[in-house]
Amino acid sequence: MAPGCFPARPAWADIRVVDDAGKAIVLTQPAERIVALAPHLVEMSYAVDAGRQLVGVIDGSDYPPAARRLDRIGSYRGIPLELVLSKRPDLVLAWGSGTPAALVEQLERLDIPVYRSEPRRLGQIADDLRDIGRLSGHPEAGERAAVRFEHGLATTAQTLSPPPRVFYQLGQSPLTTLAGGQIVTQVIRHCGGEPLFSDAPVLVPQIGWESLIEAQPQVILAAGNDDRWRDFWRDHDELPAVREDALYTLDPDAISRPGPRMLDAVRQVCRALGRNQ
Repeated sequence: MAPGCFPARPAWADIRVVDDAGKAIVLTQPAERIVALAPHLVEMSYAVDAGRQLVGVIDGSDYPPAARRLDRIGSYRGIPLELVLSKRPDLVLAWGSGTPAALVEQLERLDIPVYRSEPRRLGQIADDLRDIGRLSGHPEAGERAAVRFEHGLATTAQTLSPPPRVFYQLGQSPLTTLAGGQIVTQVIRHCGGEPLFSDAPVLVPQIGWESLIEAQPQVILAAGNDDRWRDFWRDHDELPAVREDALYTLDPDAISRPGPRMLDAVRQVCRALGRNQ
């Protein structure tokens, strides 16, 4: 190469994707500086080989281990606009229901592209992986990650007859669960179970004890770092799940982050439900 000459920058056609909010994001070239405002979006970025392009993340972004070294620009308690802007992002990955809407609106007014991720179906996780791969200039890696996820879903799907009635315990005092708009209910259905209270009109319904007894759950699931949550149920053998000791602890990160590791949660749930047939 002649002195003073540099390799030509690759030519890119405009990159266009539609996020989970139905909004089109168009980039004239792949994003080089990415801010991710949810742990699952950090995991997705690494899964599509875009980890080195992350310049800011929020507290709790701890996987893969390399993510722990990234600069923090806020937490669930607040994400200052000034800190986000200090990273000079050319793409912000936002969590549809977790990132403050006011922040997203401010970023968009400043012409900073924002991709909203809000998977409510398991298949949408693969869609988001493809989108983030394309936006970051790694479409092949995004496709590989998406196909791995879809293959994992295909190999874990199970049908149980009759489907066990499953209660997912989100909170204990008061007793709460997740309704049909949350991806956890999709995991339970994918594994052959019937998620109780999935038709509730709110995403996080509070469940009365009488309603739970009437529902007669055969399996109870909860996320936790240990099994201490099971002590709450010890004296309630009026429930089939308690009588049969069908109470199972799930990895809290895997079940709560709609990213690649959701497959780990799927495998845990499918094993738990399969034991009770």
